[in-house]
Amino acid sequence: MTVKNLILLLILLAGIVIFVFYSIPLLLALLTAIMLEPVVKLFIRLFKGRRLLAVTATFILYLAGLGIFSYWLTTTLVIQVIEFITVLPSYSVHLFEVAENTFYEMENFYASLPPEVVRTLEEGLVGLKDYGVETAKNLTSGILGLITAIPGLLIYFIIYVVAVFLFSLDLPRLYAEFLNLFTTAAREKVELVFSQLSRATVGFFRAQIILSVVTYALALIGLMILDVQYAVILALLIVIVDILPILGTGSFLVPWAAYSFFINNNDHLAFGLLIMFGVITIVRRIIEPKILGSSLGISALAALVSLYIGFQLLGFIGLIVGPAIVIIYEALRSAGFIKIKIDF
Repeated sequence: MTVKNLILLLILLAGIVIFVFYSIPLLLALLTAIMLEPVVKLFIRLFKGRRLLAVTATFILYLAGLGIFSYWLTTTLVIQVIEFITVLPSYSVHLFEVAENTFYEMENFYASLPPEVVRTLEEGLVGLKDYGVETAKNLTSGILGLITAIPGLLIYFIIYVVAVFLFSLDLPRLYAEFLNLFTTAAREKVELVFSQLSRATVGFFRAQIILSVVTYALALIGLMILDVQYAVILALLIVIVDILPILGTGSFLVPWAAYSFFINNNDHLAFGLLIMFGVITIVRRIIEPKILGSSLGISALAALVSLYIGFQLLGFIGLIVGPAIVIIYEALRSAGFIKIKIDF
């Protein structure tokens, strides 16, 4: 590759990155329209081919679902988030006070140590306490900043909603114009690739939504049985942590159980959290292979490996890029674009 071609390639990649960054609402709208297309086709059959009515009915149902979710978000989740972040610094102070008291109770142990070592340990503990309180305050400020940014996000939301309707209405025309870019011989293969990619993409997000909803329901029920405050927001945090393949629910529930058992002396909550962790893990392991396999059209092992490697290489965005690469490869291989044969 010449230097000129390399520069052109870098400029093209930079342009794509800039376009994607500034077109996120539109890209999300296009993806939403693709995911809603099966519902649109169902209404087309009911309305005898009138796409405008089908798109309108689907769009109204989608807006109704968004409205219900927004109502729950503003009346329940936001209230609990605000209450939770206001008491978070006090929890942090309490935790480090318990650790500090435990440290001073060990006075007989370190009485024989040199004064310089004792002073260093005490200063380190005080610094750790201040760091914990400052971290909790920064987290509180960050969440409050996100809440105050909601009005600005409404503009993007309005653009997204309008674009969903327009994309859904013009999706067949956009797809036909894209196919016209290819020759007649290549069009059949391109249609096969897009058919598989569309099915796999929709299936991927559907699988993640189903698994997240199941995890959230189990966590919320468990926390409510254990009579835990802020169950709604804590269940949501469990789902967010569970999305990350390296962490999982155990990285949230197990330390919480250890804190409840050793520091708060709450045996009931500790054992309840461990039982809840076991139930969530078992249920997910039972349903996950079936959901991933049927939704993505790839094996559960391939999905899991792509999620893990994608996260290791690209971080959170790798959770989407990893499975996407596997799905694209399978689609291209099925269409005959990729042929790999090993001969000795």
